[in-house]
Amino acid sequence: MQQRTSGTADSDSIAFEISDIDPKALLKPNARAAQPEPKRPDLRVVQTGRMPKLKIPPQAEPVAELIADDEPPMELPQIDTSEDVAADDETAEVAALDDLESDMNVEPAFVEEAEQLSPGPGQFDFYGQIYELHVQQLVKLKGSGGTRRFEVLVRDAHADNEFGVAPDRVVQDVHDPSANSDLDRIVVEQLANWMADNRAVWETDPASFSVNVGMGTIADPKFAGFVAGVLKKYKVPSKALGFEITEKSCVEQVRDVDLFVQACEKLGCHVVLDDYTFHHNSMRWLGSSAVKFLKLDAKITAVAMKERVPQAVVVAIAQASKVLGLSCVAKRVDTPAVREWLSAVGLDYAQGFLLDQPRALISLGADGSK
Repeated sequence: MQQRTSGTADSDSIAFEISDIDPKALLKPNARAAQPEPKRPDLRVVQTGRMPKLKIPPQAEPVAELIADDEPPMELPQIDTSEDVAADDETAEVAALDDLESDMNVEPAFVEEAEQLSPGPGQFDFYGQIYELHVQQLVKLKGSGGTRRFEVLVRDAHADNEFGVAPDRVVQDVHDPSANSDLDRIVVEQLANWMADNRAVWETDPASFSVNVGMGTIADPKFAGFVAGVLKKYKVPSKALGFEITEKSCVEQVRDVDLFVQACEKLGCHVVLDDYTFHHNSMRWLGSSAVKFLKLDAKITAVAMKERVPQAVVVAIAQASKVLGLSCVAKRVDTPAVREWLSAVGLDYAQGFLLDQPRALISLGADGSK
């Protein structure tokens, strides 16, 4: 390593150069294999000129003050309020702001619609939907004329068609397991209230009403106590009230149905096994004193005249009901031919639009008919 003698070297003025490798050594045959490891390149220190340093002034010049302390505050332009707005120039929006009772977010059409959807006589509100109770009577298959036995139906009070929004759809939409029980409680109390106000309609010629209960109601341990309280409150005999349980509940809720049927036995209310197909799980309650009716599944009776297996099931249920002292009912009987065949095989009652149209419960008390 060689160092120049002129000046003194420091970190700002030292650079390094790498010496070249001998090129002749690279031209020899097998030089790469025979050549030993080259020596480390020599480093030479080269002194360069110093880098210029940045000159910083000893003190920055002061920034000129925008506002001096001794100057008066800035005068802002004043708003001229000498001229008031005339009363005739006020818009409707401005006038509404002074009215505490007005609500700018509610349209008049919306208010009228809300008033229109309020429950009327014989109607009730359930999760924002207005319903009313309808009844459909059981009709005797043998002979003519109706009976004093009715099934209670829940119908949309403001539907454009005959049925509207089904209550079970509303129960599914609210995602509340107790919603089914809440609806059935409302139906029972509405029915008992009507019976208390229209005793002449059903006491002179005794009548009975059956209410469809959902799976949530069957599982509600407090529902039976609620029914007992309603019957006592409105002084309605328990034999005038019954409950319809689907065979699906009998299959999937054996324990709940067992307790529910026992409660009906104690209350004196009758039980209807609905959508009946002779499933083995539902046979355990056929001997109960509360069970009075078997309603056949409409899917069986609809094809019984064409297919032998459903035909055999219908005949078997009809004959079994005779032995057990139960009444057998067919649903959705809409043709005279089906009615005649069901009567011939031994069914007692039928339901269907051909036989009797559902009607509002309050209309049943208005004219005292049926």
